[in-house]
Amino acid sequence: MSVKSGSEIVRLHKEFEERISEVSSAVAKLDDYNYTKNLLHEQLDKLRDELKKLEDTRFQAMDPIIIHTSLLGGKTQGSYHS
Repeated sequence: MSVKSGSEIVRLHKEFEERISEVSSAVAKLDDYNYTKNLLHEQLDKLRDELKKLEDTRFQAMDPIIIHTSLLGGKTQGSYHS
């Protein structure tokens, strides 16, 4: 799992919105070019899917991590030396 900071998510979100806007503008100008228009529609769908995945990661809970006392420099019950 890739953990992203809040500012990184905001930056990526803005980049995706800019790309989607640019591709949408290009599609609108390609009335006579069906093949190219279809390719751009596919790219637009992919960008929207990636944006949705990014948005879904914003508030996703992470798996809990158990830190044992020995990892913190403490002593566990069986580690005392006489």
